Amino acid sequence: MKIQILKGLMSMTLAILLINAASANSITHLTKADPSGTWEYEVSMPDGSSLSGDMKIAKVENEYEVTIYSNVYGTMELENIVFEENTLEATVDMEGDTIEFEFEIDGDSMEGKVYTPEGELEMTAKKKS
Repeated sequence: MKIQILKGLMSMTLAILLINAASANSITHLTKADPSGTWEYEVSMPDGSSLSGDMKIAKVENEYEVTIYSNVYGTMELENIVFEENTLEATVDMEGDTIEFEFEIDGDSMEGKVYTPEGELEMTAKKKS
């Protein structure tokens, strides 16, 4: 009798765990940020100044395209774009150097780092549209 009760409790526990796991996956999928839109960014420079401008993110045929507009560097089309778990990663070739970008997106805000040969730079952005 005790064995049957234990088996029943174990079966119910397993069923509850499976339901919770399925629910957690659905919630994660529903709350995944969509980075598409125009973002106003700011990069903190080592000398205390900052660079700012617009960044446009568009989803085209299940892939993202990212364009950064800068008064200093002109228009930059990012490459090797990966968007997973609310993290956007990409690279751009600038004057022979590879610059890497990594951002965490939280709703209408984004923060992360720009990795240059000279070091890391902080970057933040707010979604405009």
